Amino acid sequence: MAEEMVQPTQALPMSLEEITGLVKTLYDPGQAKKVSETEATLRILQRSAHGWDIADALLNNPDENVRFFGALTFTIKLNADSAGLSDEDSRQILSKLISHLVSRSESGASTRKLCSTLAQYFCKPISSWVHCIRSLALSFAHGQLILDDSIESYPSTWEVLPQLSDAQLLLLLDFAMVLADEAKRMSSSTDRTTNQRMIVNAKDVEPLLHDAFRRGLQYLSSGSLELGEKICFAALKCFVGWIFYAQSDFQDAPDNLRYLRSVTEMGLSCLEYHIDDAMELIAEVLENYSKFFEAKQQEQLWSAIVSPWGYEILSNSDAETVSLARIIVAYGQILLESKVLFTNPDDPHHVQVMSVLHELLNYPQVVGVEDEVAPVALEFWSNYVSTITEEVFQYTEETTKPDWMAKASMNVLQAVSEFLRKIIFPQEAITGEWDSESKKTFKVFRVDVRDIFQEAYEVLREGMLDQFVDFTLRALESSNWLELEGGLFCLKSISELVTEAPHDRLARLFEQPLFSIISGANDIPLFTQRATVDLVAAYNNFFLREPKFLPQVLPFLLNALQQPSLAHSAAKSFASLCSECRKSLVSELASFFQMYQQFLGYQTAEEYTKSKVLEGIAAIVSAQDTDEKRHAGLQEVFKFIVADAMQSVNAAKVESDPEKGQVLALTTLKCLAGVGKAMSGSDEDIIDLVTERTPSQYWTAGPGKEIQNQIINFVNYLTQIYPDNSDLIETACNILRIGIKETLPGPFVIPASAHIDWIVKTNIQTPRVPYILETACCWISSNKSGKTEDYQAQAQRLMHYILTIMQALQHPRTDPEIALGCIEVIQKFINTDAQILTSQQPDVLKGMFDFSVECIKSPEVLPKRASAQLWKDIFELTSKTTSDDQSTGQEIVNHFGQAVSNALIDNVCGEVDPSSLEHIIIPLRKLLLSDRNAKTYITNALGQNALLLRVKDDPNVGEIVRKFIEGLTRNARNSTAFKETVKEFYQRCKVMHMQFAPPMHPGHRYAQSIVARNTI
Repeated sequence: MAEEMVQPTQALPMSLEEITGLVKTLYDPGQAKKVSETEATLRILQRSAHGWDIADALLNNPDENVRFFGALTFTIKLNADSAGLSDEDSRQILSKLISHLVSRSESGASTRKLCSTLAQYFCKPISSWVHCIRSLALSFAHGQLILDDSIESYPSTWEVLPQLSDAQLLLLLDFAMVLADEAKRMSSSTDRTTNQRMIVNAKDVEPLLHDAFRRGLQYLSSGSLELGEKICFAALKCFVGWIFYAQSDFQDAPDNLRYLRSVTEMGLSCLEYHIDDAMELIAEVLENYSKFFEAKQQEQLWSAIVSPWGYEILSNSDAETVSLARIIVAYGQILLESKVLFTNPDDPHHVQVMSVLHELLNYPQVVGVEDEVAPVALEFWSNYVSTITEEVFQYTEETTKPDWMAKASMNVLQAVSEFLRKIIFPQEAITGEWDSESKKTFKVFRVDVRDIFQEAYEVLREGMLDQFVDFTLRALESSNWLELEGGLFCLKSISELVTEAPHDRLARLFEQPLFSIISGANDIPLFTQRATVDLVAAYNNFFLREPKFLPQVLPFLLNALQQPSLAHSAAKSFASLCSECRKSLVSELASFFQMYQQFLGYQTAEEYTKSKVLEGIAAIVSAQDTDEKRHAGLQEVFKFIVADAMQSVNAAKVESDPEKGQVLALTTLKCLAGVGKAMSGSDEDIIDLVTERTPSQYWTAGPGKEIQNQIINFVNYLTQIYPDNSDLIETACNILRIGIKETLPGPFVIPASAHIDWIVKTNIQTPRVPYILETACCWISSNKSGKTEDYQAQAQRLMHYILTIMQALQHPRTDPEIALGCIEVIQKFINTDAQILTSQQPDVLKGMFDFSVECIKSPEVLPKRASAQLWKDIFELTSKTTSDDQSTGQEIVNHFGQAVSNALIDNVCGEVDPSSLEHIIIPLRKLLLSDRNAKTYITNALGQNALLLRVKDDPNVGEIVRKFIEGLTRNARNSTAFKETVKEFYQRCKVMHMQFAPPMHPGHRYAQSIVARNTI
C-alpha cells in the first residue's frame, strides 16, 4: 500500500485530472444539474479500494476545495474500511495525514478537516499513536514527520510549543479540541484503550493550553486584539472540551484533573477581555461540572463578577448581561447545593451573592422583549424556594426552627415581591407589537413564576397571602389595571393552597367594591376583567364559607356574561360557584330563573354558556331538601331546554334549516348533560351504610317519572332527527352515562331498557360507534355488584347488537376501532357476569367468539391485543375453582380452544409484529396453565400452520417444533423462561419466512426494481 500511495495515479479507475474535475464540479454553482450524478460517482470512488490513494493525491492539490474533499475521503475510509488495515498500512496512513497537515499549516477548511480526521484515527482500534499532541507539536516545530518512536530524543513539550507559529498553534488547538470531542463519543465503549491514551495526552494538553493562553493574553495586552482574541477563543474551546471529556473519563484517574486545573486561572482571565463566547463556555462548565472549579478558582470567578468589569456588564442589560447572569446563577447554585448559602446567611460573601441574585430580577425591561435575564435568574430562585421548602418540612410546629430560617424566608418573600413585578403586563403599546415568540416567552415565564409562588406559599403562608392582597388593594385603589391583573394572577396561583387561611385576610379584598368597579369602568383591559372572573371560580370555597359576598359576585358574573370576550369564563365560573355554594343559594332560586331568562336575550347565549349557566342553576335545584321541590325546580329548568328542543325540531321540519337545527339540538343535549352533572350525587355526599332504607320510587314510578321520560325522549328524538351528527351522539352517550354512575335513584338514573333501546338503534354507519360501545361497557360495569330485574333481558339484547355490529364489520380491519370496542364489550361480560352467556343461542356465541379469533389473526394491532387479553381472562376464569363462572369459562374453551390456539400459534410462527408478541405470549401461557388439552391444541395448531407445512421437508424443522412444544410445557410456570422459549421460536420462524418465501410475482419484482432504482 505504501508504494501505491506514492504513485496514486497508477491503476486508478479514472485519471487524477478527471477525479479532480469531478470534485471541482461539486463546488461550481453553474453545475447544479450535475451535482447528484457527480456525488454518486465520487461516493463510489471514495468507497472503492483506491479510495486511500485518491484521498492522498487530492490532498496534494493546490485547490482548497479539492484538498478538503481529500481529507473527507480519508475520514470516510477510516470509518468504513479501517478495520481491515494491517499495522504497516495504519502507520502509513498516519504518516501521510501528519505530513499533509505539517506541509500546509495555514488555517483553512482542509486543514481543519485533516485535524478532525487525525482525531478520528487516534480513536480507532487500528491506531497505535499514543503521544499525539506531542508528536504533532514536534512535527510542526521541525517541519517533518516525528512519531512516537522518536519523540524521546527531543526537548519537552513545554520547550517546543513556543517555537510554533501562531497558525501552527491554532491548528494544534483545533486538533486537541476535536480529539476530546471524538474521545468523549466513545466514553460508553467497554474498550478503554482510547481513554488510557487520552490520559497520557493530558500531560501535553497542559503546556499547550498554557502556551496558548499566555500568547493570546500577551497579544491582547500589547494591542494585537484580533490575533489575541482568536488564540484565546481557540484555547477556551479546547480547554472546555477537555474538561467535559475529563468529567466522565477521568473518574478512574482524578489526579489527572490537575493538568487542566492548572490552566483555569488563565482561562478565567479571558472573561475580562470580552473574548467571544467566553462567558457562555465558563457558564456551561459551572452548570454541568461545577466540581471542576476549586475553591480558589471560584473565588477568582466571583471577584471578576463583582469587579468594575462585572458591574459594568450587569448595568447594561444586553447579551453579555445574560451570559454573565448564567455564571452568577450557576455560582449561586453551587453555594445553594452546599447549603452554606442559607445556613450561614450572615457571611458577608453570602450576603453579597444573594444581593446580586436579587438584582437580576430588578431590570425594568419586560420579559419576552428586552429582559432576558429574569428567565435565567428564575432557575436559581426556583431551586432556592424548593430547597427552603424541603428544609421547612423537616421541622414541625413544635420543633424549634434554626435561626437561619427567618432570613431564608425573608429572601423568599423578597423574591416573590420581585417576581410579582416581573409578571405584570406592560402597556398596550408594547404588547400590541409582540410577536408570537414574545407572547410565548412571557406566558411561559408567568407559568414558571406561578409554580414558584405555589412552593413559596409552603414557607410564607399567610404572610404571602397578605402581600398579594395588599398589592391588589393598592392597585385597585389607584385604578392601576395592569397591576391589578398581576395581583389577581398571584392570588389565583395560590388559591388551592389557601383553603384553610383565616377568611378575614381574603375578606379585606372582597369587602372592597372590586366587582362593581370592574363591571362599571370602560377602560379596564380585557385580561384584567378575565382575571377577576377567573378569581371567582378559584375562590368559590371562600364564598361557600362567606355567603354574604355572593350578592355582589353573582351580578358581576351576569354582567360578564354579556361580553363575548368574557362569556365563556364567566359561565364556567358561574357553574363552579353555584355548585360549591348551592345550599347557600337555595332561597334565591326563583331569581336565578329570572336571571336566566334575562341572559337568553344576550348575544352570548349559545351552546357552551347556556349549558354552564343551567348547570349552575341545576346545582341549586339539587340542594333543595325534598324530591318534590327538586322536581319543581327541574320542571322550570326543563322549560328552557324544551324551548331549544322545539326550535331545533321546527328548524329541521318547518324551516328546512338543518344546520340551525343541529346547533339547537346540540345545545339541548349539552344543557341536559350539564343539568345531569349538577344533579348527580357529589363525591362528598354521605352514604348511610347502616340504616336499611327502601330506595325512593319518586323518579322511577312516582311524579318524577315524567322528568325521566323527557330525558329519554330528548336523547332518542334528537339523535333520530340528526343521526349523522357525531357531537350529538357523543353528548347523548354522556347523558346516559350520568345515571350509570349513581348509587341511588334520581332523575337521570334511567331504566336499563331505555339505555339498551337507544344503543341497539345505532348501527355501524352511526358516528362514534366506539364511544357507544364504551357506553355499553359502562352499563355492564354498573350492574356488577347489584343487577336489576331487567338486566338479563337487556344483556341478551346487547349481545345480539354486538353480534350485529361484528357481522356488519365482517373483518376487524374494516374498522379496527369498532372491532376493539366489540371485543371490550365481550370482555366486560366475561369479567362481570360470564353466566349470562349460557342463556345465549349457540349461533350468537359462535359469531362473537369466531370474531374474537379473527381479531387475533388480524394484523390490526389494537383488536389483536384486546382479543388476546379477552382470551387470557377466559383461560384464567377456567382455573378459578371458587368462581360461579368457572364452568362457563370451561365450556367456552371446550368449544373454541382449538380455534384460538390456532390463531395464537399462527402469530407465534412469525405472523405477529414484534411489539405485539408479548400480548400473544400471555394468553398462550394461561392456556397451558389452565387446560389439560392445551398441549394437544398447540400440537394440532403447529401441524396445521401454513409456514411449517411449507417447510415440512426440512429435516431440522420437526426437531425445532418438538423442542418448542417441550419448552412450552416445561416452562409454563416460569414466566421469563416461557417468554424466552416463545421468542426464540418466533425468531426461527421469521428466518424461515424469509428463506422459504413464495416466489415473487414478476409484476411485483418489476415494481420493486423501479423503487430500487429511484432509491439509488
